[in-house]
Amino acid sequence: MNGDIEKVTYIELEYAPGGELFDMIALGGLFSEKMARFYFRQLIISLEYIHNEGYAHRDLKPENLLFGKNFNLKLADFGFAKALDKEKMKTHLGT
Repeated sequence: MNGDIEKVTYIELEYAPGGELFDMIALGGLFSEKMARFYFRQLIISLEYIHNEGYAHRDLKPENLLFGKNFNLKLADFGFAKALDKEKMKTHLGT
């Protein structure tokens, strides 16, 4: 080696064995009110956390809400995420 420093970029992914919220709704139908409240609360806590860190997700949909091994909600796909900026938040993105 000639002593040059090589930049390396990597992505770390966490396995979500419970699948997507979309599939759970499509296959299982409606959630009970208790279950819907439980997952809605987890979603709000997740969004509050990333907003407090200064970011917006900008592509919330059932396909981007995954379930971990204990069926806790995981927010996924930050491809459209940006630092919070009122001007940039006017851009229409997502699916």
